[in-house]
Amino acid sequence: MRIAVVANTTKEGIKALLPVFHDALGKHYIEPVYHEDLRAIMGDGLSYRSERELFDGVEMILSFGGDGTILHTARISAGTGIPIMGINLGKVGFLAEISPGEIEHVARRLNTGDYEIIERLAFFARTNEGNSFFALNDIVIDRNYDTRILEFSASVDGVHAGDFTADGIIIATPTGSTAHSVSAGGPLVMPDCDVIVITPICPHSLTFRPLIIDGTHVVGLDIINGVARMAVDGQSFVTLSAGCRVEVMRYKEPVKIARFRDKTYFDILHTRLNWGVSLKLRNA
Repeated sequence: MRIAVVANTTKEGIKALLPVFHDALGKHYIEPVYHEDLRAIMGDGLSYRSERELFDGVEMILSFGGDGTILHTARISAGTGIPIMGINLGKVGFLAEISPGEIEHVARRLNTGDYEIIERLAFFARTNEGNSFFALNDIVIDRNYDTRILEFSASVDGVHAGDFTADGIIIATPTGSTAHSVSAGGPLVMPDCDVIVITPICPHSLTFRPLIIDGTHVVGLDIINGVARMAVDGQSFVTLSAGCRVEVMRYKEPVKIARFRDKTYFDILHTRLNWGVSLKLRNA
């Protein structure tokens, strides 16, 4: 088995963790290929590749960092169909579920196929100014540093859905439903669902509530008034002025996330969000 290794080199503990992981891979006959920026950590004598060639001929991608590193890894590997497994060195770890303490068992479980693959809907977004983006979590359009409220016109598959004023709007995948969207009052959605979540940010209407639509639809948003910022997975940003239009649709291929079967979606909700955890049990 050959795997690609991507890591956030700024994360605490990464310099100690990667050599341990490398040794474990050798014991289970797994061949690693490292992103070229890891040479400073791992030293010479190993296989390094540029981002352009990193995923050629590999069966799995191991991403060391936090959820942001997973989002970055998903973007640079988009369209390859290669599963991504995340090692969490961050704070939350909804996507990067494996803890550093489990690292020596990862190679054995990879070798025996003791994992499952979950396909997650991703977005393709484009503007009328020719910009295009990939997103696994969400597209957030907000007023950024502008103090004025934004005016939008929304459509679904070209059919006018409504006009509204708000501080912004979040178009989220099921994966991204646990991120900015849930903080703005949006619903939690299981990651294997094929839906799009539309969540307003501080709308000036009590009737404009979060909306879930089927993942086959195309969401269109026109900026009628105001200067907005569009954030893509919180990593790419573009300014949108009045007259700009954004279209958000399902990406041509899902993102495949590899995870161990002994961790369920609800385990992650319990440990990361304390969702569904009885206060009586916590205070007992």
